[in-house]
Amino acid sequence: MTRRELLGVLAAGAVPLPGQSTGDNAAAARDLVYQALELLGANAAPTTVTRAIRFLRGALDQEPSFGDAHYYRALCLKRLNQDPVLQKRDLEAAERYQSEALRDRRDPFTLAVPKIYETLPVVGQKWALVVGISRFQPDTGAERLQAAAADASAFAELLKDPAAGRFPANQVFLLTNERATTGAIKARLNTIATRAKPEDVVVVYMSTHGSSRSEDLRKVSYLYTYDTDVTSRDQIFGTALPMVEISAIISGRCVAQRTIVIFDTCHSGAGSPQTLSTEDMDRLREGAGRYVISSCEANQLAYEDSGQGFFTASLIQRARERRGCVRLKDLFSQVQRDVQERVGKRYGKLQRPVMASSASAAEIVLGTAVGGASEQCLAKA
Repeated sequence: MTRRELLGVLAAGAVPLPGQSTGDNAAAARDLVYQALELLGANAAPTTVTRAIRFLRGALDQEPSFGDAHYYRALCLKRLNQDPVLQKRDLEAAERYQSEALRDRRDPFTLAVPKIYETLPVVGQKWALVVGISRFQPDTGAERLQAAAADASAFAELLKDPAAGRFPANQVFLLTNERATTGAIKARLNTIATRAKPEDVVVVYMSTHGSSRSEDLRKVSYLYTYDTDVTSRDQIFGTALPMVEISAIISGRCVAQRTIVIFDTCHSGAGSPQTLSTEDMDRLREGAGRYVISSCEANQLAYEDSGQGFFTASLIQRARERRGCVRLKDLFSQVQRDVQERVGKRYGKLQRPVMASSASAAEIVLGTAVGGASEQCLAKA
């Protein structure tokens, strides 16, 4: 039985782990909350919500002062129309313990863009968060990556280029290495989510290590940030950036109807393949207007050469060739072919980028200018 499975069993029985330190308790509680959040969504069935409550109860057994666990349990009970007295107590406890989720008014049962009600041909503003981490904190951080920070910087330059990406420079937030802490990434994501309007374009790009929560599960549950402590699984639970938090912000708080999320989260020479799973991509594209791109399929490696990742290098090259005026689906098809051919020729390996989108998603032309229409951009290509 893996540690994660043990935590789940203990959560169901509300039994604390024997001999755990206070820090371990807090990390275990956070992980149990994330397991609960992975079950919740706009279409979660009552039985699924009940399962999530068990995880939240386990989290509170581990850490009674965990405000987020109180807050999410109150939402779950409200969803089930159960125990209004406990709902009230949990909300009071969430406020008393300064719940971050309560402060941000997060609601896993509500989608920011449940459907697209009207076509928005003109682009409002353009926002981007670009994260690349090659160097992690000394002694306790993850293994160094060769190209992640450089790839992120190059991609940010593409977006800001007035002849290609056409993003306002002050609305492209670049976080690399020491600046890319868990707190800083979440803060910038929230900044974009609260400022972006329905007519805007939002791009989120992340290049770093990914980590599954246990060896037997083939999905990325966490992204390593600069300050992630990888000396133990408990420390990872307590310091990394949970994928479910990223998807909650993207699907639950960002109202932009044209949103692209790009992950380059597994790099050759940096451990076993742990990239986006189908479940991760499904959560990110929940609702409408979302595109999710991963640099490789699950259980594949993302390869680098001469200080550049093949995926990001092709993405930048192909976008510049068309001055940014290319439909996202066409751009992705070109990048997918490039990466497969170049990695196959250089390493004799398979790397196949993948893309998923919401059932309802407007076409995106990355280089459309602020205040302009996609068709105008395509006409200039």
